[in-house]
Amino acid sequence: MASWTQSSNACRDWYGVMCLNGRVSKLDIQGARVIGTLYDFPFSTLPFLEYVDLSVNNLSGTIPPEIGNLTNLVYLDLHTNMISGTIPSQIGSLAKLQNIYIYDNLVNDLGTNSLNGFIPTSLGNLINLSSLFLNENHLFGSIPASLGNLTSLSILYLHQNNLSGSNPEEIGYLRSLSQLVLAENSLSGGILASLGNLTSLSNLYLYQNNLSGSIPEEIGYLRTLSYLDFSTNFLKGSIPTSLGNLNELYLLSLYANNLSGSIPSCGSIRPPETNNVDYELDDEEIKQF
Repeated sequence: MASWTQSSNACRDWYGVMCLNGRVSKLDIQGARVIGTLYDFPFSTLPFLEYVDLSVNNLSGTIPPEIGNLTNLVYLDLHTNMISGTIPSQIGSLAKLQNIYIYDNLVNDLGTNSLNGFIPTSLGNLINLSSLFLNENHLFGSIPASLGNLTSLSILYLHQNNLSGSNPEEIGYLRSLSQLVLAENSLSGGILASLGNLTSLSNLYLYQNNLSGSIPEEIGYLRTLSYLDFSTNFLKGSIPTSLGNLNELYLLSLYANNLSGSIPSCGSIRPPETNNVDYELDDEEIKQF
């Protein structure tokens, strides 16, 4: 940055740098058109850094493992850059981290056009994390069961990746979740009955996966749901009558499955004209059930 000169006071004069008690505590250069990598970032000399926002720039290369030295970090935002490679397991050392955003990272190199590799199990060490955004990358493999340790998590976005395997039962431990978005992956197996434990959920998106089996009755326990989308999977059986308990529901999307039987009555759900419920089922789709 133009203002970052040795002759000036970093805490007072450097753009995007903020200090607390004379120590750098915040670095915010979001959208500053910065070009470069993180390889020379002074991770080891900024032990009091709590807030880092480098989003919406032109950063490339990988995330160095030295990021684990920022042990006081609470907020990390690297979204919308050109960062590639894997997520280093050393991120799991950032025990105070509450928010992490690494989505929408694309590069121009052939053979590598987004974050890739597995979701490290060490993310389960971040027990203070309140939001985790890893969507819109090329992450593959299964969702680690260790994410069930993140009991403070309110938002989990893993959509638009190449994740596979079944959802771990441990997701049902995340009782603080308000938004769970696992759509547009290759997840298989059934929809977890343990999702019924997540009674704070407002958004549940599992569409466009390879999920099979029936819709669990326990989904009807999610009385705060506003958006429920299980479309474009391989679900079968009937639509559980318990979905009629979702009286806060605004959108219900179940199309492109193998559901059968009749559509249950709405139960306690108010009519669409008063509740704006959007049942994404047209006549042709109903016939296909």
